[in-house]
Amino acid sequence: MVLECLRPHENLEVLCIRGHRGPTCPTWLGDELAVEALQSLCLDGVSWKVFPSLRNMGDLCELEIQDCPEFSSVIPTSWIESLRRVTIECVKLLKRFAYSKSSNGAQLEIIGWGDLQSLDQVLVFDKETGLQKLTLERCPPLELKHLLMLTSLKTLIVRHSAGLAGLAGPLGGLGDVEWQLPVEHIEICHLNGNSWNELTELFPHLPKLSKLEIRDCKNIKQLVVGVDLRQTASDMGGGEITAATEEEDDGVLLFPSHLCDSLQKLKFLFCPELVLVDSPTLVPGGGWLQALRSLQRLSIKYCPKFLSAFSFSSHIFPSSLQFLELTKLEGMVTLEPLSNLSSLTRLVLEFCGKDLKCQGLQSLLTTGGQLNELEVRGSHIFFANWDPNPRRALEDAEGGEEQPTQLVSSTLRKLCTDDAAGLLAAPICSFLSSSLTKLKLHGYGHEGLEHFSKEQEDALQLLSSLQKLEFRHFRHLQQIPAGLCNLTSLKMLSINHCPAVSSLPSDGLPKSLEKLDVYDCSEVLKRQCRWMLGTIPKIIRG
Repeated sequence: MVLECLRPHENLEVLCIRGHRGPTCPTWLGDELAVEALQSLCLDGVSWKVFPSLRNMGDLCELEIQDCPEFSSVIPTSWIESLRRVTIECVKLLKRFAYSKSSNGAQLEIIGWGDLQSLDQVLVFDKETGLQKLTLERCPPLELKHLLMLTSLKTLIVRHSAGLAGLAGPLGGLGDVEWQLPVEHIEICHLNGNSWNELTELFPHLPKLSKLEIRDCKNIKQLVVGVDLRQTASDMGGGEITAATEEEDDGVLLFPSHLCDSLQKLKFLFCPELVLVDSPTLVPGGGWLQALRSLQRLSIKYCPKFLSAFSFSSHIFPSSLQFLELTKLEGMVTLEPLSNLSSLTRLVLEFCGKDLKCQGLQSLLTTGGQLNELEVRGSHIFFANWDPNPRRALEDAEGGEEQPTQLVSSTLRKLCTDDAAGLLAAPICSFLSSSLTKLKLHGYGHEGLEHFSKEQEDALQLLSSLQKLEFRHFRHLQQIPAGLCNLTSLKMLSINHCPAVSSLPSDGLPKSLEKLDVYDCSEVLKRQCRWMLGTIPKIIRG
């Protein structure tokens, strides 16, 4: 009754009601709306069973409803697009419903509790929308009638849901219905059902798709690139690849040929059954993933079987790649299959086999190559016995005398590796001396290493362009390499998680050093760093 009597002025623009335990909203907010000028409304923790008709508030710009367990409303897209911001959280059927407008366009996020049967229970697509980004989590699949209204959509994200696009109304993947969406970015995560089939049917309607991320989809088992879907359906029913709809457990994801020109960024994460299968048809640009001739960034992480059908006797990735990240892939032994990547500027290889070696790396670092960042972890003999001077290596193999040669300079500027033993060799460090500015050495592959050898210390001093040097996780290392004082370009030295290191090099540190960072190391080392305060501009001890 108190709230009912608090009839506000008709020109009220901002209203917030919190914790009201009455059964219904006041009449001046409901049937007898007296605040028609309202621009911002917040309802927080009210127990009403009857809520106001929000569509009657013609001037409303911002709406916030939170912790109202009885709130349930089917919201037309035409109405929310008249607002600037809508946030609805912890209500019946919805954990979160958030709409906003910004300079990047309009976006909508819907997170359900898992009991939604159809998006029609919470949202009515009553006209073509201006939405540019749509995120769905724990929601039922989109239907064709919804897709046809998303005529401005650029980004679609679907997570932890039963599917991407329901097949109750056919998507027209083979031309049954002619329609297209301007979607440029799709991200799917942890989808159940036949998500491979839904994607395969959706792709032909996305001529502008440039970024695709697929993660935690255990039911996607094969990937085939550059497929003519019409030919697949008509000519290949009994061949190597069959339409994914023929068998419920097929798991075959088909990339149509137009993606070869549009797709620029591709990610597969945590798809343990996924295997790349070469297309049986002749694909312009080459087989495997080479057909994706516009691809610039590729990440394949924790998909151990991805390359299991590849023989490693040819190239596998398109030469257009600028960034490549591979984690936990089985079967790699050398980098020869990557030697065609003349545009590659950054390469990350994590736990792709203990026996992986750098054979084939030189073509990425010298004439024609552009690689300037390399990170390799989990391959502890990666640089072992590598001589980047091929002429010298050939002469050694033939037993001839080494002739003076001018070594081609390297393009590599940043390097992270846990094969310090293999890297710190004179031929390699000489090759990298003019280019390498940042070096991070991990000790995971060097259990028991207490000292670097004299040859390794001498090789490290050849890196004359080095500006930043890091030692990490050398659990048993007792001494940092001597001779660092000769690295006259060094500006930062970092020693992290090296508990056995008891002192800095006895011959000192370079005068160029501007920052010394010591973290999770012995108290003896930290105490020595304190004594150096004033001699180095910045010292960090943690």
